[in-house]
Amino acid sequence: MKSPPPKELAFDPHIVAHFPCSRRYLVGVSGGRDSVALLHQLTHLGYRRLVVCHLDHQLRGRASRADAQFVKRLAAKLDAECELDRADVAGLARRSKRSIETTGRMARYQFFARVARRRRCRTIFLGHHADDLVETFLINLFRGSGPTGFGGIRQVARQTVDGVELEVVRPLLNVWRAEIDAYVEAHRLKFRDDETNRTFGALRNRMRRRIIPYIEKQFGRKVRAALWRAAVIAADEADWLTGLLDSEKTKAGELAVKDLREEPRALQRRTIHRWLQSHDIPDLNFETIERVRALLDLNTREAKTNLPHGRHARRRAGKLFLE
Repeated sequence: MKSPPPKELAFDPHIVAHFPCSRRYLVGVSGGRDSVALLHQLTHLGYRRLVVCHLDHQLRGRASRADAQFVKRLAAKLDAECELDRADVAGLARRSKRSIETTGRMARYQFFARVARRRRCRTIFLGHHADDLVETFLINLFRGSGPTGFGGIRQVARQTVDGVELEVVRPLLNVWRAEIDAYVEAHRLKFRDDETNRTFGALRNRMRRRIIPYIEKQFGRKVRAALWRAAVIAADEADWLTGLLDSEKTKAGELAVKDLREEPRALQRRTIHRWLQSHDIPDLNFETIERVRALLDLNTREAKTNLPHGRHARRRAGKLFLE
């Protein structure tokens, strides 16, 4: 017998317990099924002080503008406040020489930070789900991100954007896309369907529609749940390692070579990663971290290594510093 469609999405109890519905929150709503389902569930649970946030990426012309109007009407229907803005993501991507996906994500978070500052509300709910976590895990793995990137996205995370510390909450991270589809159908929710999600241009779409199905075909079984568990374990272990770091040390302009050499390799890598990250070094991967870590060896003649965007790490007088 076919199971009945879900009347509720299975939020982690931690979310409801630690984020009481009496407070004000931002919620990112693209108009797609995931964010619409998230918004519907939040209001169903009694969250009444939501500020719906939507950024028009201006990538799909009239369809993008229609997405924004859809979100505006949806917020009004739910008696929620609404913040709309737009950004020329394609133009920003060309000027910054970054991908559309990366540029769009940066533009969204900058928009969230502006709203957070204006509304004096630093917590935002986002609609990432279990399939997103699996896809991000594999993308980071194949890109060589190393353990620091394996977890990819967290259920609760803090991210500083333009001087604003956002608390990012993802209540659906243990909910699968199929469950969201069933929830949307059960409640007859209207949403906007982004046609670009059906194309194979974006890496994430290829991962979702080609690579993971191919892996499952080769193994003869579903692998998403196993990958999800691996991502969660990696994220938990990464958070534990990060908790061992001296935050003041990683924010400093220099690192003491002698002190760092005495640490286990895993902690060396984590310290260097956090140090470079705190000084706005982008596109960090395993190779970059290892090149910097190699400077700890005083027997090597090399005392300098290149970093992305024309930056350098250098060793001098027992210190690592950036230039």
